[in-house]
Amino acid sequence: MLLFAATIASAAGPKQVSDYDVVVVGGTPAGVAAAIAAARADKTVIIVEQAPVLGGVLSSGVLRLDDKYVESNSGVMEEFRQRVKAYHRNEMGDDLLVQMHRKHDPRRVWNIAEGRAWEPHTAARIYAEMVAEHPMIATRFNEVAVDVQMKDDRVTGVVTRQRDNKGALGEEYRYTGKVIVDATYEADLAEYADIPYRIGREARSKEEPHAGHIYTNYFRGVKGTLPATILPESTGVADHRSQAFTYRITAKDYGRPDHPYRLKKPPPGYDAAKYKWNKNSKPIIPNRKFDLLGITWGGDLVGYGSQWVLADWKERVEIEKIYHNHDLGYLYYIQTEGGSPNIGLPDDEFQDNGNFPYRLYVRQGRRIEGLYTLTESDLHKDLRGDGFRGPLLLESVAIGVYGIDAHRVQGPDNRKEPAYGKGAAEGTLHLHDATGPYQIPYGTLVPKQHNGILFPVGISSTHVAICSVRMEPVWSALGQAAGVAAALAINNKQELRDVTVEDIQDELLRQQCTLFFYTDLPGDSSAFTAVQKLSLLSAVAGPDINEYNTKQSKGLASTELKAYRFRPDEPITLGEFSQMVVNGLQVPLSITASHFTDVPRGHPAFKYVETLYDISTQSKEPFFDFEPSDGLKTALAHPEKYVRGVQAVKILFGLLNKKVSISGNLEAELTRAEAAQLVHQHL
Repeated sequence: MLLFAATIASAAGPKQVSDYDVVVVGGTPAGVAAAIAAARADKTVIIVEQAPVLGGVLSSGVLRLDDKYVESNSGVMEEFRQRVKAYHRNEMGDDLLVQMHRKHDPRRVWNIAEGRAWEPHTAARIYAEMVAEHPMIATRFNEVAVDVQMKDDRVTGVVTRQRDNKGALGEEYRYTGKVIVDATYEADLAEYADIPYRIGREARSKEEPHAGHIYTNYFRGVKGTLPATILPESTGVADHRSQAFTYRITAKDYGRPDHPYRLKKPPPGYDAAKYKWNKNSKPIIPNRKFDLLGITWGGDLVGYGSQWVLADWKERVEIEKIYHNHDLGYLYYIQTEGGSPNIGLPDDEFQDNGNFPYRLYVRQGRRIEGLYTLTESDLHKDLRGDGFRGPLLLESVAIGVYGIDAHRVQGPDNRKEPAYGKGAAEGTLHLHDATGPYQIPYGTLVPKQHNGILFPVGISSTHVAICSVRMEPVWSALGQAAGVAAALAINNKQELRDVTVEDIQDELLRQQCTLFFYTDLPGDSSAFTAVQKLSLLSAVAGPDINEYNTKQSKGLASTELKAYRFRPDEPITLGEFSQMVVNGLQVPLSITASHFTDVPRGHPAFKYVETLYDISTQSKEPFFDFEPSDGLKTALAHPEKYVRGVQAVKILFGLLNKKVSISGNLEAELTRAEAAQLVHQHL
């Protein structure tokens, strides 16, 4: 059915208008997720993709999930990971690297046996299979958007042209839709539709202490500095520069120097001084393949990022040549002065493109001006967070669990690099300790003024924020949210800005998408939806940060897996249950005094215990039990005691004034998962 739909569009000839419910521009992970989410709601969808395969950079050289925690993947991205995992364990089970990784900790990053790294053709194949399972989705390859169709402030369609692997533009096509989703890395449709956007870097502010022009000691050693240090001459001034882009070359170890995929001569402009390579590097994916990511002295190239994003498709041809020659120069260096002549381009990848990746790795493009702008303080554990996470954002439609990670923006000029100032690497950020799990509101996808279009990749954010959001698992989650929102808007005949966020969240939860991060609450858990909804209401008690501020842990680095647990099978305490019912049921706080010596001001459960007490005393049938002492001059609430089913039912009945039932033994202690499900039933 997928092939049939694509064939019909091809046979139509130039300038034909094809109409769909949802037009997705960009077959990136975000675009695929948007298409699948809309198709699940019985919407007709077309994906228009510039490469001959789906998957964006994941099928064009980015060979691994930048997910930090495997548990942070959900929705379509988790389905992709599980399929890669199954493929490696079943069809690639004889690969030595797969066998080795099966013995590793499943949480180890880039574990092949867990589907967290792959060959490019594997990603392309799996994304093709996932889309082919939905007959409502048609696909068009080797086409790029060159304009939009508008009606007043509404984007109603997209104009595309064929583009071959040499950059030549061909026939024109037009696709109209009720909703347009721009899932491209560049967010080109914002330019065509005159939607205001940001590019480059904002100036330093109280919300963004790492914004603008900045020197740090990341990715390099600066003598006499502590890890994660901002250096002098960091002015924080705004500019239009972007972090380094690259082609993420996939390479293969042929085991001998005389293989046919060894470069015979250097590319134009080759300069060995630009590169560095460790000949002891080992393959990271099956079939002895490498990801040739060179951050400073390798494939990364600065100075052309913003130029690429702002260029049209004809101008991009020349910029592609610059990156192409630079990155082939890196491979030539590896084969010659780098001492690894056995490494070459892969014989079984990108076979119709000279074994070279189909697309440039664009780390950030345009960022629209949306209903909500994500900033560093939305991601930071400490600026507005609680030391564990970024601040709670109630309109969350996706999460991010990755450090603020910006590759260099300028320099270094040569290997005699100063610590800072002229000639030094500038713009590099690697804030993995300061960034916590965070949430991304729906408003970041929605332009302030324009209608009919969503941007799950070029979201409304600052440069600093996008440097974490830019990881494909996050963009995929945002794409799925865009697909859900598009379908709801069509069903309800609403503008995208008017779609109720709670409706989007409910559907995302049905599709097992995570909106609040835990390491021990998978999407198929019976309590998943209840806990997610309650967490968005700040109804789930978090851990005590003092338990993690030890000499052994460097800013949670060794304890995060414990810190981000929900602990579903542990009994719930009265203090935890008090927060769950007060915030979960949105009971107004009521505090007349500090009544309990074991729940003083400063105790995490203070305001919730006091609220239950105040409401209980106003009832003819008080429901909050406590232990009086010293002739009622003092009292104990025992917040650390576990709550039994009968006590939970009594409190809920007192708050709701209606019958509350619970399955199981009323005298048994209630687990945290059971408590969440019980409270969620009465939201």
